[in-house]
Amino acid sequence: MRRFVLNNVIKYKRMLYMEIIKSYKKGELKEELPKIPKKLIPDISGEGRSRVFYEREILKEKIKFVLGLDYKKVKDLELYEIANHIEEIVDSTSPILAKKPELGVIKDVCNDCPGGRYYVTDLCRNCIAHPCMEVCPRNAILNAGNRAYIDYNKCIGCGLCASACPYNAIIKLERPCEKNCIPKAIGKSETSPVEVKYEKCTGCGACYIACPFGALEFPSQLLQVIHKLITGKKLIAIFAPSVVSQFGRKVSVPQFKKALKIMGFKEVFEVAIGADIVAREEAKHFIEHGGPMLTSCCPAYVNFVKSEFPDLVKYISPIESPMIVLARKLKENYSDHEIVFIGPCLAKKLEAFEKGLPEYVLTFEEIGVALAALQIEPAECEHDDLSEATGAAWGFAVSGGVSAAIKYYIKEVASEEKAESLNVTVANGLMECKLALEKLSNGKIDTDIIEGMACDGGCIAGPGVLADPRVAKSSLNMFIKSEVMK
Repeated sequence: MRRFVLNNVIKYKRMLYMEIIKSYKKGELKEELPKIPKKLIPDISGEGRSRVFYEREILKEKIKFVLGLDYKKVKDLELYEIANHIEEIVDSTSPILAKKPELGVIKDVCNDCPGGRYYVTDLCRNCIAHPCMEVCPRNAILNAGNRAYIDYNKCIGCGLCASACPYNAIIKLERPCEKNCIPKAIGKSETSPVEVKYEKCTGCGACYIACPFGALEFPSQLLQVIHKLITGKKLIAIFAPSVVSQFGRKVSVPQFKKALKIMGFKEVFEVAIGADIVAREEAKHFIEHGGPMLTSCCPAYVNFVKSEFPDLVKYISPIESPMIVLARKLKENYSDHEIVFIGPCLAKKLEAFEKGLPEYVLTFEEIGVALAALQIEPAECEHDDLSEATGAAWGFAVSGGVSAAIKYYIKEVASEEKAESLNVTVANGLMECKLALEKLSNGKIDTDIIEGMACDGGCIAGPGVLADPRVAKSSLNMFIKSEVMK
């Protein structure tokens, strides 16, 4: 399970959201937009001055994603040019808005990120044996300056030198985005420092989390949602079970629900309602059709199966995810309302685009900044009523929770004996998903259900969370015991 670190990339991104929302609320966004990078990173004197200009350029490009723009269309535009389109951008009519919420790359930033090569470190002792030179098939290892040196014109990247060095002085430096991308959707070409193979991208956000430059982004819909809330449009908010503790231990789920209504949402519902429906229907599907069955609640996992294991697509549960199931159910009674999903996931943006519902997807991080910008403090809100979703449904937020909920409903639909006899494989993170799916594809695993979660730890460890996943897991368990199971 990943450890959440509040770094400068995250801080700057949140400040961008904050400045843009505040400027919009004041009616000054058109005038203020070009000034935001300099406002957030003011002038300094001395050696770091050139770095200031560099970081401002990064913020300038990131603003384009915050506004929800198609980066391919606007990457060469200046902010003052984009500001001229601000009215159409906020009311969702601009042709430069992103139609598909797919991963975008600020390629100029990636030029500063080394990777894919072997490097000789200061640990080199310039030993007499020189095993690195002896094993190199291309004679690419030289001796210069009292240490080993790699001639990259000859090096083929085989890694024999690194394995031969007794001091581990030769290492391969991988780009964080490539290293963390399990489906290998990110690479480089002869003409570009980074390229995304969109047919392989699952939308999991692992690269987005890993990039220390903030060069990888998904277009946001936050400004468009804020515009509709401020102008009184009919919006419904639905929020994921992983909401527990995201806004601090002092903010209860009922208070968060009330805060959303204060923001302007006409109705607010827990996605745990949809999770109960999904678990019940998947239990019925399994009883009727048997296994193996692959769970369908994690869109990044489903995308991974489709791109990497097409022979296993037939085993994916036909039951849609809790977000989609609840959105469809709500549309029956609120056909004139638009629905906004709030959760930890970036892949949900792609899922909503493909399914046509809900209309908007925001992360906890985005809605958290919006609450702060609108000066709404959830900890000071009254408590709203929660739905009667089961503890099993709230458990969808953690790895193992989906299969546990299915077993819960198999007991109800069939028998406890049937539920206890289930052979369940819990794949926690895309690497474990890959290994489990490889075994299934090769006939080397006997399992009834493979529950797959793209994020290590489950939804509580998604790319759009505010709380450390370990804290969130503990808080979720306490919430289920104290609030749901009482």
